[in-house]
Amino acid sequence: MTSTTRSVSTRQLEDGDYDVVVVGGGIAGAGVARDLALRGIAVALVEKADFAYGTTSRSSKLIHGGLRYLEFFDFGLVRESLRERETLRRLAPHVVKPLPFLVPIYRESSRGLIKVRIGLAIYDLLTPGRDRERYRVLKPIDVLSLEPAIRAEGLRGAGYYFDDLLVLPERFCLENVLSAVRHGARCFNYAEVEEVGRDGRGRIAGVRVRDLLTNHVVGLGARIVVNATGPWVDQLRARAGVSERGPHIVRTTKGIHCLLPRFTDRAVYHSTGDGRMIFVIPWRQFSLVGTTDTDFDGDLDRVHATSAEVAYLLEEACKAVPDRRLTAEHVAYTYAGVRPLTYEEGARASDVSRAHKVIAEEHGRFLSITGTKLTCYRSLAASVGDRVARVLGCARPGRTDRLTLDGLDEDVTAVEARAWLDVSAEMAASGLPRETLEMLVETYGRGYRRVVELAGKVPAGAEPLCPGNPEIVAQLHVALDDEMAVSLQDVLLRRTGIGTSPCLGLDCAESIAGRMGELLGWSPRRAAAELDAYHAQVARSRRFRA
Repeated sequence: MTSTTRSVSTRQLEDGDYDVVVVGGGIAGAGVARDLALRGIAVALVEKADFAYGTTSRSSKLIHGGLRYLEFFDFGLVRESLRERETLRRLAPHVVKPLPFLVPIYRESSRGLIKVRIGLAIYDLLTPGRDRERYRVLKPIDVLSLEPAIRAEGLRGAGYYFDDLLVLPERFCLENVLSAVRHGARCFNYAEVEEVGRDGRGRIAGVRVRDLLTNHVVGLGARIVVNATGPWVDQLRARAGVSERGPHIVRTTKGIHCLLPRFTDRAVYHSTGDGRMIFVIPWRQFSLVGTTDTDFDGDLDRVHATSAEVAYLLEEACKAVPDRRLTAEHVAYTYAGVRPLTYEEGARASDVSRAHKVIAEEHGRFLSITGTKLTCYRSLAASVGDRVARVLGCARPGRTDRLTLDGLDEDVTAVEARAWLDVSAEMAASGLPRETLEMLVETYGRGYRRVVELAGKVPAGAEPLCPGNPEIVAQLHVALDDEMAVSLQDVLLRRTGIGTSPCLGLDCAESIAGRMGELLGWSPRRAAAELDAYHAQVARSRRFRA
């Protein structure tokens, strides 16, 4: 039996009844599925593409309190975000890592040093706990000693504080999915909802889902449907015939990011000429520059950065980091995503609240999620879980704030939370280089040891998958056998970091497709189609050049 036969047969996407069906496998849906599964509630999760395919994988990769929200006096959102930031640091220290930020202030800046000082003082006051580095306001000479790349001309000083970097949002989302599965949830990627069903009295009663791998259509009965489809929320509401709150509850805004050579070791948070804020974030080998915030009503599955958007970002970033490499020809690639903000009539896109909402319709049987941000996904999921538990009449408290997200689901109070583990023993025992072992820790957390063990069992398990990256063959086996990877894009973009590295996976896509073809029994036509689809994805990330 080939792996492809095994993987398709063990999906078991078949007719069944659940308490809840969650539609959407981004961070919101994955978090809700995990929360409900940990409460012992029967839940199924379906995603029409791959987990984290949409907005989750196209974010600024930050877990942050939302310093700018203070300008809108949204103290509740800032407090919640800061609390959740501290929680996620404990749950997943392998991917959530402290990141220092500088907020440079110039003579022409719309925000002055006094305003920044007050904002940081409030930010610090709202942050739970005191076992951390505190904010400071730095003099120009101290700013430049920390980051010589920052523009010196007209510099009056800078705010200095810490938020967190989410190194691999795709893996973080997947960890939530896999944890949900370990606690009884049924989770399926490449499973598209075609219809939201109703019972004889016209009440929401579940969904009909097409398995895009087999073309088989099944019915999933449910007392509650959770619409966690992000920017597709209103599309699913229309398909379900749900319109109590009007035709639109989501405002879709587009954000792009550019990947350039590494300029700084600290994040730079810069005020633009039009009153917005942009980031220059050190991420892996890159500086990640983002983001725009404009209304978007185009094809949600074909979003890409335009040349005008890239030019805007680079021009604004140059005002704070005037590096000669901050030009379009040095952009390695871009990505673009669409935010599912809560619809607010008349507000400017960048001013719309980032707070999440759970909008109940159809007598509480159809719950739509809007305004999700990575930082607060867990508290959002807990609020959905509390609501669902009340509707179902089962008083089961949530546990997502206590169990680790590193493949082991252990009580966080019994775990020493640290970003890196000592890999010296594994280096000696496995023969794997330190770079590979540290990458495995960053990817899998404390669960990395199962990959190290597999590397010694499968053929060529310790060999690199790509000449320019530390990932190894054993990770491909894990992705296919344990992590529901189906396509070449799944492996390169969302199970490993190869496709988001400087080579974009182009150095090894063909060889990895060959290995996948052998393991999954692909025909030559299927392997060629996978390569074509991957190359089209890479081309979209560089489409701005046209």
